[in-house]
Amino acid sequence: MTIHELDLVFPYLCFIYGAVMTLFLNISWLDKLAEERLPQNLLLQVQGHRGLAAGCLVVGAAWILQNLWLT
Repeated sequence: MTIHELDLVFPYLCFIYGAVMTLFLNISWLDKLAEERLPQNLLLQVQGHRGLAAGCLVVGAAWILQNLWLT
């Protein structure tokens, strides 16, 4: 995999991670399900990724738009 191919794929991975985690952390029934079924330390770790998920969502979207605009 070349740098150019990685530059085309990585923004989508970043965006998808941000979208999935943001949706998971903001849908109330999924949050309740996680509180019931996940161990406390794993639940805190997932909830701690809220800022990272939002950042990945914004950065991934901007990066994808930049790649689309420049090609």
